[in-house]
Amino acid sequence: GTFEHAYQLLTSYFTKVRLVDPDFVSDIQTTSCMDKRFTRCFWCFGPPKKTYKLLRPVVVIDKTFLKRRYRGTLLTAIAIDLSNHIFLLAFLITDSEITESLTYFLEMFGYNFFGYDTRFVVISDRNAKIINVVPKVFPFAIHTFCAFHISNNIKTTLESTRITFRMTADTLTSIDFDKHMNDIRNTDPVGL
Repeated sequence: GTFEHAYQLLTSYFTKVRLVDPDFVSDIQTTSCMDKRFTRCFWCFGPPKKTYKLLRPVVVIDKTFLKRRYRGTLLTAIAIDLSNHIFLLAFLITDSEITESLTYFLEMFGYNFFGYDTRFVVISDRNAKIINVVPKVFPFAIHTFCAFHISNNIKTTLESTRITFRMTADTLTSIDFDKHMNDIRNTDPVGL
C-alpha cells in the first residue's frame, strides 16, 4: 500500500496489539483535529517496568533517518539482557529530529521503564541534542558515547589530517605552509 495508508492504519494496528499485549504502550500525536497531520508516534511492547529489571542498566539511544516521500526520524532505545541479547525497548517515529521530540521520547521511555531517579548508563552517538537532553530528563544517568562512533571519528579525523599534512608538504609558500600546519594543530584527534 501507500505511505498514507500505512500511517492511517497505525491506530488500528496499536489497538490490535493491545488486545494481545495489555501492557503495550503507544501514543500517536497529530497537529490538530482538522487536518490530523502526523507529527510523532511512540510505542513500546511488553510489561516495561518488569522487563527493565531483567536487563543490564545500560541503554543505547540511537536514531536513523527515514527516506522516501515521508522523511522523518526513527529513535530507538535498546538494552542488553543478561544473556547478551539485544532487547528493543522503545520506539519513536517523528517528522523531524527536534529537541522537543527527543525530550518527549526520553520522558515517555523513562516513565514506562523505570522512573527518572534510577542510576543507569546511556550510550549515544555524539549528537548535540541528545547530549543536552539526557541530563535534563535523566539527572542520575551516566551519559557516555558509542565507541563505534568515536572510532569512525578518529578514522575520519586522521585521514583528514593525513591529507592536510600531504598538502602542507606540497605547498610552495610559507603562508600556505603555516595555514596547513595550523589546521593540523587544531585538529581534535578523537573527534570530541
